[in-house]
Order: sequence, then structure tokens, then C-alpha cells
Amino acid sequence: MTMWTDEQRAAREAAVIDGLERRRAVAVASAEAAADLLGWLGAQRQARSYRRTASTTSRDRQSDAILAALDRYLATLESIDRRADEQLAAADPDAVADARRRLGLRVAMIGKGGAGKTVISSTLARTLARRGRKVFAADLDTCPGLAISLGLAPTDAGLPAEAVEESAAGMYGWQLAGGISPEEAVERFAAVAPDGVRFLGLGKIGAVDTATGRSTIDKDETRRSVAAILQILLGFSAPDWDVIADLEAGPTTPFERYHGFSEDVVVVVGPAWRSAMTARRLLPMVEARRSIIVANRFRDEPDHPGLSPAIRVPYDPDLTQAEREGLSPIDAVPDSPAVAAIARLADLLTGQPVPAAG
Repeated sequence: MTMWTDEQRAAREAAVIDGLERRRAVAVASAEAAADLLGWLGAQRQARSYRRTASTTSRDRQSDAILAALDRYLATLESIDRRADEQLAAADPDAVADARRRLGLRVAMIGKGGAGKTVISSTLARTLARRGRKVFAADLDTCPGLAISLGLAPTDAGLPAEAVEESAAGMYGWQLAGGISPEEAVERFAAVAPDGVRFLGLGKIGAVDTATGRSTIDKDETRRSVAAILQILLGFSAPDWDVIADLEAGPTTPFERYHGFSEDVVVVVGPAWRSAMTARRLLPMVEARRSIIVANRFRDEPDHPGLSPAIRVPYDPDLTQAEREGLSPIDAVPDSPAVAAIARLADLLTGQPVPAAG
């Protein structure tokens, strides 16, 4: 058991209270900016997202000061939720329905390594952007590829050192630097991909080994970036933006709640039985969120028992070749049946009629 000094306890207490106050400020700012029904839907979603995250915090062994800050935080979130309900209840139902259609998506992409999450994430982001939607895409994979798949040149697009600071209560001991809001972080530091997609990744996470040609992983650098980007994802309250995050493959990141920002979780499963086994392990971790299973790269294989895909993305050798050449699929093979299937996923997520597969 680790024994903390009084100084360490005080530092942690101050950091926890500061984190609660920062999130409370984000929620309050979102509510104060709500000038219409879309704004109130966004403020309500932000408050509920923060409340859901707070529900995983144990009240055991917390100091009186932390518990008082937590109660104040939760009271603020409940007040915002209630005010949003009042605004929505008093409005015309058709106007509310229209606002809900315009509310941006919050999507986490998960699955086994090699299932095809990155291609689906990038093509989904570009498809939504081409429909006139504002899109922020984040890569949380330590084997990054989303930037290239989006159509960006290889980039270290990530948060600079001044955008991240140490925190005794932050994830892995780090957090987004004070004074930088999640929206400001995206505006200042995200690269602009084709079709206007904003992109943030983990940045330069390691040097290249000249013998193997592979990048080495700098765990400290990765943890700094992950902690701050997760904070950005959770606090990004712009109601009319779609947010898509490509999580690292496997069960670890969902277990650690990297998907906490999301409302929809897309589980990508390939034809191999190991991919199905991973998908079955992942589904219980996403709790009450809408889970959408996407069967990817199937040829004539039957669906996995117990995993009923909402979307089937067929195997396409031309798309596979585009991936090998480091090209964005939506640019290299725009007429691919796989690209068309991902467009149907966009329809499903945005509540549009989903056309039958051709």
C-alpha cells in the first residue's frame, strides 16, 4: 500500500477540486451559450455526460472538501439538465425534433486490431463532412493511421507541450492545461484534413528505429496526450459538431472508459473468430450507449453467432490496395462498395433512411 504524505494528500485534494470546478465551468458555459433548442440539447447532453462520468467516482475515503465540491458540481449539472427539459417541454415538438436531427454525433470506434476501425472512422468522418456537417476526429491509437486514412500527409498533429500540464488527480497524472477550453484546443491545435475535418492524434509518440523502420512508443508522451485528448473529447460541448474517436484496438481502452464521451459505439468485427471474441468482450463495457455492430471485410462468411451486424462492409481488394499505398479510401476508390456501405453507416447514425446494399 502506498503511504501518502500530508503534502501529497493536500495536492491531490486541490487537484480533484480544481478538476470538478473546470468541468462545472464547461457545463455552465454550455448552458449560458444555449440560445436555441439545439443549444439546450447540447447543454443537456454535456451535463448528462459529466454526470455519467461522475457516477463512477467513489465517495469513500474522500475528504469533506472534495465531497462538498462534488455535491456542488452534481447540483449544477442537475440544474442544467432540468432547465433544458423545461425549455424542450415548452417548445413546439416539430422544432425539438428538428433540433435533435441537427445535434452532432458522439461516436467511439472500437474492435480488435486489424478489424478495420481506422478506415471506417476516416471514411465516416469524410462522408459526414461532405454532407455539410462539422467534424472533429481523434486518433487514440498508439499505432496511428487515422491521419493518413483521412487524406492528411503523415503528421504529428497533436497537442504541444504547453497544452498539457501535470495534475495529481488527472488521468495518468496529466490534464489539459488550465485556461484552454476543449473547443479552443481543437481550434488551435487540430490539423485540417480534406473536406474540413479537424484532426487530433497522439502526436509524436516515439522515435523511429532505423533497424526496423518502426516507431518506438514513448509511454510518458502517450499518456500525456491521451489524458488531454480524453478531456477534450469529454468536454467538447459544441452542439452542432460530430465527434468521432478511433480507440486503440482491444478491450483495454473501453475498460478504462476512453469511450466515456460517446453516445454511440461502433463495434467493428471482422470474419475471423478472434475478432468476434473481442467484440463479445467489448459489448458489455459500453453500458447503456447505442451499440452498432459493423461486419467488415466479409466475403461469403456467415455472420458470427450472437453478433447481428447493422451494417455490412464487404471485402474490397481495391480498398485494401489503397490502404497499402497510404491513400485515403474515399479519395482513391470513391465508388467502392465498401465506401458506399460506410455511407449507410452515416445514414444510420444521423437517423436517415438507410438504403439497401447494392
